[in-house]
Amino acid sequence: MSDTGNKLARHGGIYLLGNILQRSVSFVMLPIYTRYLTPADYGVLELLSMVIDFAGIIFGMRIADAIFRYYANYESWEEKNEVISTSLFLVFFMSLAGMLVIWASAGSLAKMVFGHRDYTLLLILFSMTLVTHSLIGVPLTFLKARQRSLTFLCFSMFKLIMQLGLNIYFIVFLGMRVEGVIYSALITGGLMAVALTVYTLSATGIRYSVPKAKEMIRFSVPLIGASILAFYFTFGDRYFLRLYGGIEEVGIYSLAYKFGFLLSFLVLSPFSSIWNAEKFHVAKRENAVQIYQNVFLVLSTLVLFCAVGMSLFVDELLMIMSDQGFWPAAQIVPVVVAAYVFQAWTNYGNLGIQLKAQTIKITYGNLLAAIVITPGYLFLIPTYGSMGAALATLLAFMARCWYINQSARRLFDMQLPWRRMLYAAALCTGAVSVSMTGPQSIAGGLVFDALVMAGFAVLFFLVPILPAEMRRACFRVLFHPKSLAAYIK
Repeated sequence: MSDTGNKLARHGGIYLLGNILQRSVSFVMLPIYTRYLTPADYGVLELLSMVIDFAGIIFGMRIADAIFRYYANYESWEEKNEVISTSLFLVFFMSLAGMLVIWASAGSLAKMVFGHRDYTLLLILFSMTLVTHSLIGVPLTFLKARQRSLTFLCFSMFKLIMQLGLNIYFIVFLGMRVEGVIYSALITGGLMAVALTVYTLSATGIRYSVPKAKEMIRFSVPLIGASILAFYFTFGDRYFLRLYGGIEEVGIYSLAYKFGFLLSFLVLSPFSSIWNAEKFHVAKRENAVQIYQNVFLVLSTLVLFCAVGMSLFVDELLMIMSDQGFWPAAQIVPVVVAAYVFQAWTNYGNLGIQLKAQTIKITYGNLLAAIVITPGYLFLIPTYGSMGAALATLLAFMARCWYINQSARRLFDMQLPWRRMLYAAALCTGAVSVSMTGPQSIAGGLVFDALVMAGFAVLFFLVPILPAEMRRACFRVLFHPKSLAAYIK
């Protein structure tokens, strides 16, 4: 059993639970959000988050992406700790500068995003999360790099309990709606930031290395352009939906988009938590290509099964937990989830680019996606509304996936079995299409979708989409996750 396999099996499940706990607030709270908030309220929150996320790209400088790369470069703990401490101070002061810029221009920003200045104060309050996020992100990356999965889990549990309780208090009992969500995020983020910063600096010491800071900045700067482009083709649709359809349309679309994020943190985030550090070590091994192929097949199988499951059962889920005003989101979910399948393949396939430190190619891939999606914003959204936004997103994610994988393969060829995955994607599309013909009632829909899901699973493993050995491996992994280690040695 390989060391890589042992690490993935040992920590992957814990990171999965930790990511679920960290990010599940927005999903656990959906029944409350969709009953105590209107689609317009939900749209306001999404647009506020859009502004803060964009500021985070500019002023956060994507330093977190460089931590794994340079943490693995050094052998001594002193050097490794200096990487973490340096990055923590760097992102703190940059995010603080970003918050002050937002304060100075809050009125103009509110008018540009919302069409008026009514939400200026909310934007000022929400901008404080820019600092708290920076002080949370680096320590959590530190925990992942050190393989401290149990500590990661404890902090994640704290965040869930605190934010869930505050959300219920502010929204349900005080009826504060959008303001309640913001206050909850600020209080929880502040407490988490203090606790994680103290924990991290007590472990690393207070260090700052100018040479290491320059190294990480040089690595990350090309990613800023890539991130701006990624932001444009990920969140730009909200702005165009607000222009052409109103804030209510933004709220419905944002709810559907949550399921794309759900796929990301259920499968991709816990996987990446350990794989982002481990993949660089794997490249040094003689059987590296075989490891990359095996991991890719298992990851793709899990991603596709989750994507199909979400797409099949989303109608019944929304009918059970949300107000009728949010139900149209169910029609958009399969397209959004499909886009995030291509997102998973993009992130996995970019290894050659990262190994050779040619991160500018990621910017080029995002530029291609931005070019593809712009006509969708201008023509599909005015014509088809939220569905047009989802279709434009899918086309952009597909184009980026193709470019990134082609570019990375020229630098380091993992020989990934793309033809097999395209067959699998076709089978997924067929299953979702069949489910759309089912009953519209909750009970009838659940039974019908369960039968479709069972049929999909049978066909997936009967049709030679995966090699015979990998089919048996996937069965074992699904029921015994620790067995993953045996198939990536």
